[in-house]
Amino acid sequence: MKLLVAEDDKTSGLILRTVCTKWGYDVAYAEDGQAAWELMQGDDAPQLMVIDWEMPRMSGIELCQRIRAEFPDNPPYIILLTSRNETQDIIEGLKKGANDYIVKPFNIDELQVRISVGRRVMQLQNELHETNKVLSIERGVIEDIILRMNAGAPFENTFLRSIQSPVEKTSGDILLAANCPDGRQHVLLGDFTGHGLTAALGGPIASDTFYKMTSKGLTMAEIGNEINLHMCSKMPTGLFLAVILLEVNPQRDSIRIWNCGMEEILFFRNDTFKESIKSTRPALGIIKDKLANMLTLTFQANDKLYAYSDGIIETTNPGNEMFGQKRLITSISEMLSDNKNIQTIHDDADVFRGSKAKLDDLTLVELSC
Repeated sequence: MKLLVAEDDKTSGLILRTVCTKWGYDVAYAEDGQAAWELMQGDDAPQLMVIDWEMPRMSGIELCQRIRAEFPDNPPYIILLTSRNETQDIIEGLKKGANDYIVKPFNIDELQVRISVGRRVMQLQNELHETNKVLSIERGVIEDIILRMNAGAPFENTFLRSIQSPVEKTSGDILLAANCPDGRQHVLLGDFTGHGLTAALGGPIASDTFYKMTSKGLTMAEIGNEINLHMCSKMPTGLFLAVILLEVNPQRDSIRIWNCGMEEILFFRNDTFKESIKSTRPALGIIKDKLANMLTLTFQANDKLYAYSDGIIETTNPGNEMFGQKRLITSISEMLSDNKNIQTIHDDADVFRGSKAKLDDLTLVELSC
């Protein structure tokens, strides 16, 4: 394994190079911090480093910091060598990126053992890094398969506007829409537990069931029951699907609603918020009971329903305050009164989040009369 010795004292540098070569390491030598930094820029950068704290042009501490910033995924193992032996010095060295710390004058046997520890750590780290690379490639293949399966779904966007913003390449949220042969409109908004690849695995199952059964003219209740059976029998324990099912009649004056473990549906009439529709059943995949507690709502001109995943109301700002339902209702009201694009709702949540990391998939759909 390649090892870098960075030591400006020529005698100490010679001793270190000699003993490390004797121990079987491929030794590279730098007489100061800047030279060591330049050696680390090569394609075959050393994975083990023994560096002095006090060096010209760049100190060992600064070198540690730069290396940690340059190699965040597979960093080298750094042993800091110094005559400083105060506890505070040791703490500072380790905080700035060193893995180990040896006080001068050092014992040769102790140095050998500490470098051997570093070598074992790097071997394990390299194995883990290679495994992660393989897993990353395989994950990418699975993600592409899921995305292609979802891309083939015949989404019917008549009377719909939506926002879909996943955290990762694949989303744990699903939004499906299609029309039955007799003119009924079916809409499904679902949120699998978690997000990313694990959550997205259930999407194609729900999507395939939804579109096949809708094309045959089956009811939304029958579709929901079938998806629930698939979730219970095919998905692992603990992975379930919170879902909102909507069925609009051909005359578009009545809508049947099932809210199974999702956030409250928001009902607007003439651009004014009227009421919310709460969940009345557990998410699909938890119990095998058939769908019940269906709500029928009279639909009029200018009526709108808003269904959404919890990613939008649980958007958190730097002060750990959530966006919440009240802000969402305000955002929708302002969008409607100003006749703006539905994307402004996402923009409002994004501005609220500020510098805080996005933690969950965000999906919202508007259904108009």
